[in-house]
Parts: sequence; C-alpha cells; structure tokens
Amino acid sequence: MDPSALFGDRIRTLFRTAARSRPLDIPRTFRLLRTAAFQKSQARRRARASARGTTVPAVLIASVTRRCNLDCAGCYSKALRPAGGFREELSDERFLELFRESLDLGVGVLMLAGGEPLLRRNLLERVSRLPGPLVPVFTNGLLVDEEYLELFCRGALVPVFSIEGDASQTKERRGSGIHEKVLETMAALKARGALFGVSVTATSRNAGTLLSPEFLGSLEEAGASVLFVVEYVPAAPGTESLVLTDRQMADLNSKEAFRDLGYPVVILPGDEEDYGGCLAAGRGFLHLSPEGALEACPFAPFSDTGAADRSLREALDSPLLAAIRARHSELTETKGGCALWNQGGWISSLGSCAAKAG
Repeated sequence: MDPSALFGDRIRTLFRTAARSRPLDIPRTFRLLRTAAFQKSQARRRARASARGTTVPAVLIASVTRRCNLDCAGCYSKALRPAGGFREELSDERFLELFRESLDLGVGVLMLAGGEPLLRRNLLERVSRLPGPLVPVFTNGLLVDEEYLELFCRGALVPVFSIEGDASQTKERRGSGIHEKVLETMAALKARGALFGVSVTATSRNAGTLLSPEFLGSLEEAGASVLFVVEYVPAAPGTESLVLTDRQMADLNSKEAFRDLGYPVVILPGDEEDYGGCLAAGRGFLHLSPEGALEACPFAPFSDTGAADRSLREALDSPLLAAIRARHSELTETKGGCALWNQGGWISSLGSCAAKAG
C-alpha cells in the first residue's frame, strides 16, 4: 500500500479504536464511527488529487497563533518564533477559507495548535461548525471556561490537554496548579460525555512515568479517548539533555507499554519507521503557520511557499516540499525525535529555495 494511503488507513483505525473503547457511550461512539467513514471518503479525494499530480496530506496541522499564556521550559513553538518577534497572523476568515479548501482537496484531519489556540475563541467556534471532521485542539487547558466546555460537548472540537507526566513533572515545566486544573477540566468533560485526549512530550526526565502502568491507567480512568506522545525535539538551545536516550526511545517505540490500553496511542514521530521515512511535507501531514507559511513539519518549519495570499492547491506545488518527499527515505528516526529538524544542512542542499520560515 502507498505510504500516504497507509497513513490514512491508520487514522481511520484510530477513530474506530476510540469508538470501541467505551461502547456504551452511544453518542460518542456514533460520532467516532461517523468520522471514520468521513476519513474513507477523504482518502478517495486524496487519491483523485494524486492522479492529477497534487499531493494532499491526510492531516493538516495549523498553528493558529504564536501567543501563549504560559512560558514552558524548552517550548519548541517559542524557540521557533520568527526573528523580530510576533507578526501579523491570518484572520479568522482566511484560516476558515484554507480549512474549507483543505477539506475539499481531501484532508481528513485538521489539528489546531499554537501557541495557545484557545486564545482565538471566535475562530474555534467557527471551526467547530465545519462539516465532516473531528478537530483535535492541543491546549494547555487553562483557558477552558463554561463556554468552552459547552463548545467541546456539542461541536467537532476535541481538546487534547498537554501535561508532562505526573503533577510534579507538569509543575516543573509548566508551573504550579496547572496539572490539577487540567484534571478538573477532564473530569468535567467526562461527566458530560465529551471526547478529549491527552498529549505528553516524552523527554529523558518523564519517560519512566509516561510508560508506567499507573500513569497510563490514570488517563484511562480520567476518560481520555486518545493519547498523543511526542518525542522531544531540542529546538530550544541548551535543552539537549531532555532528548530521549536510545533505550528510552526503543522502549517507547516498542509500544509494549500501550498494548492493553482501552484507547489508541499516537507516537510522533516514532511511527514513521512504518512508512519508510518521514511523513512531513505532505506524505502524511503538513504544517500551516500562524502567518500562512506552508511548512514541512511543525517541528522543522522549512518553507518556500505560503497560503496567505494564494490558494492552498497552489501552495501544495512547492518545489521544496516535493524535494523533501522525493528523498523521504533519507529521513528516518534520529536522536532528538524529528529527523527533518536534525537535517537543516540537508534541507539547504536541496536548493536555494530552502529557507526557514521567517
């Protein structure tokens, strides 16, 4: 099977697995199964686009803002902000135009990130009304109020709460009281039957906690429908000590610790070995920056094109993205999580068009 088609099939399986995790929850199960069917129809759209010579990713990750209400140690988003500080971000209307176009082209999953995406409440409310996809929203959870609780319960948005392991580890990286606030919010969502997930950045300091049966069982008890595990990328200088050791990476990617869980686990970028190399640049996913740059990966924001003032279809024809896809097999798992980030010189060698966004 073609790697991009295989990736799309894995996404459908993820939604089916999440639906089976709590079969007595009929409304939630229906939503997940309906979304799995939507993934199948989107895969057909991507296949038609491919036949026309356009590579459409299964997943579009959109960082809708660089602003954040926290200042976490080693934050890659903060480390990768353009030189000179914040720039004008795409309007709500422009983001929505691009999201609608992406769905028309065959994108199956929209993922919203930041910064802190909940700072753009109006945009999120409008995204929740898009027909078809469930939309994971990666958030620190501190801005969830009653209005957001209602939005998460009735709409397509699925909050994915970022924690660092246990309470002490979250406190160390994010600050006091944050872990407890997130647990309270998850309890409120569970009581209302809403879908939500958890995201953990795997580092050398929390790998033991992350892989422990106690921690993983606590997430299941809390009602999480999915766990995203993201291998730490040392984008911030001086944070190399947080990179997983070879043994920790092997234990994580063996997936043995997750075998008996009742909810799906997504490991990034560890699963890429299954696809013969990097899934960035459209083979599996693409990243849309707050300013509209279309980038190979959120962890490695290399770009030679943007969608701020052109159609997404035009931006997808980027020579740099095509060059990365053509040599994807050279980008396999490396120390530090993201192989593409670790190959900045390799990117430059693809031609003068290669430039870091900003």
